[in-house]
Amino acid sequence: MSESGIAIIGAGMIGAAHAAGYRHHLARFPGLGASLETICDANAAQAEKLAATYGFARTAGDWREVLADPAIGIVSVCLPNFLHTEVTRAALAAGKHVLCEKPLALRAAEARETWRLARQARGNSGTVFNYRRIPAVADIRRRVAAGELGDPVQILIQYQCDYAADPLLPHSWRYEFDRAGPGALLDLGTHAVDLARFIMGDVAQVIGAAATISIPERFLPLGTTSGHGHVALSDEKARVDNDDVMSALLRFASGAQGFMTASRVAVGTGNRFQVEVYGTKGTARFSNETPSHFDLAILGEAGPAPFQRMLNRPGSPYVGALAAVPHDLVPIGYAESFGFMIHEFLSAIAEGRPFENGSIEDGYRAAQVLDAIQAASETGAPVAVDWEN
Repeated sequence: MSESGIAIIGAGMIGAAHAAGYRHHLARFPGLGASLETICDANAAQAEKLAATYGFARTAGDWREVLADPAIGIVSVCLPNFLHTEVTRAALAAGKHVLCEKPLALRAAEARETWRLARQARGNSGTVFNYRRIPAVADIRRRVAAGELGDPVQILIQYQCDYAADPLLPHSWRYEFDRAGPGALLDLGTHAVDLARFIMGDVAQVIGAAATISIPERFLPLGTTSGHGHVALSDEKARVDNDDVMSALLRFASGAQGFMTASRVAVGTGNRFQVEVYGTKGTARFSNETPSHFDLAILGEAGPAPFQRMLNRPGSPYVGALAAVPHDLVPIGYAESFGFMIHEFLSAIAEGRPFENGSIEDGYRAAQVLDAIQAASETGAPVAVDWEN
């Protein structure tokens, strides 16, 4: 299998994040002989713009053409949710190394089959869980695993966005359950659920969940849409049938509990992610609005200590080895964490080992929890997560 060519299928906002990550880190792997080859999108102008911006050699309009190209060995799947399963499975079958955007699939049954194929495939594969690479988040996880916070008791995760808060944004696939799956739950809650598992371990049960659709209808666009931008609207409306807000109460296999909430209509939040972890000996908390540090409080002999600010330093996860400016207190943002993930993926390919930190299995396990949350919101009853499946 050739490993020289990199292709990105989908030239939208998230495709640009992948392109930037490959562009930034590819030079660290001269032995891999990889090159920036193809940007694929049905929108030719958008593909050409992304290719020119990040130095990809060519464009294509059909993902099947990309997967048939023997010069392409590494593929990022950056398409709308409902296309992830088909294209990822085809790329695995073609022997490519595949990095699939979250969610891995709309439903756990589809994700399970993709995981099964990934275990049999020749190429490496992974799910895009870039928030694991935020230095503060990785450090919190390390401290929880080392027992520095004692026995885990509770985790709170909020992922609040306002990209859908404007009722005059056009209707699109994002607001259709059949094509997007659950709304805020799948789009944002996938990250929250993965981080809950990353930090606290497997979820045993969804005790309860609540969904809200706050904008029940949206105007249909007159033309094509891309991303979350405004376009000219028709007079006709279409129903929104997936959640704008989803919240869930979780019970972990360890006995700890968790609360997760995700919203795409939280006015003023932009793209805000917050996590708080409580243990018998301490607490850690982080917000991506203050990315240069997290807060840590440890129970001492004299009782609870005040929070200490734990700064990003060269010794923090990812900072010294990969940050462009590995200095104290330097913030690490979304683009850097995305690049750190691309670096890990290329490292796994170069070293001939599985990509484990955000694997296809991680995508499937997150899908199991997401299915359970959706079911709990529909039935009003607790739902167990079957990890034997």
